[in-house]
Amino acid sequence: MKKYQVLLFDVDGTLLDFDKAERIGIDRVLTHFGVPATEENVQKYHHLNKSYWQKLERGEITREQVLSLRFEDFFSDFGIKVNGAEVDGLYRQTLNESAFLLDGVMDLLNGLKNRYELHIVTNGVAETQYKRLAAAGLDKLFQGIYVSEKSGYQKPQQEYFDYCFEKMGRNDVENMLIIGDSLTSDIRGGNNAGIDTLWYNPHHQENTAGVHVDYEADTLEKIGEMLS
Repeated sequence: MKKYQVLLFDVDGTLLDFDKAERIGIDRVLTHFGVPATEENVQKYHHLNKSYWQKLERGEITREQVLSLRFEDFFSDFGIKVNGAEVDGLYRQTLNESAFLLDGVMDLLNGLKNRYELHIVTNGVAETQYKRLAAAGLDKLFQGIYVSEKSGYQKPQQEYFDYCFEKMGRNDVENMLIIGDSLTSDIRGGNNAGIDTLWYNPHHQENTAGVHVDYEADTLEKIGEMLS
């Protein structure tokens, strides 16, 4: 591995266990509206939600539409009419309080913080991400935290990374490495911005997204070893 100066970390699925936080939030929302929080219903929401975020990544809809339409579409299948923005507010109350570190995160970051410039690059709602990072004790380990909502764009768009570079005060992409679990946002984003990529792939998924991966690791411990 070549020597880098700057590491850009994704948050959900890379540092924080979003699946666990999401499950708690969705269970609360479903129960509130009298829909059984079964595995089938949770997975139904999960797939619908993922499809909306992918539409956002492709620039087909806005972030506000994602946050509301996912719930309106989901509950419409149960004959329930909801205000999607209000449901999102209920869901986000729980999400704001849910910050579960993935195993090995603190060991990894503590081993890197004195040797690299560390930054967060994350899609999502700014207030939610700031609160979750602070609750997990991660905010103080990074020189910068860049949430897509603040930029008006999102990974994998080049404009999002231009925003990050401006905030960082540097754009020497040859000295940067982006680390994340999503091929379609993190790795494609790195490709679009000319940044080398490290795909965190703990579930040994196939690369079916047509993106270039420079490095791959299936554990955070291996990432630490690669960057040592």
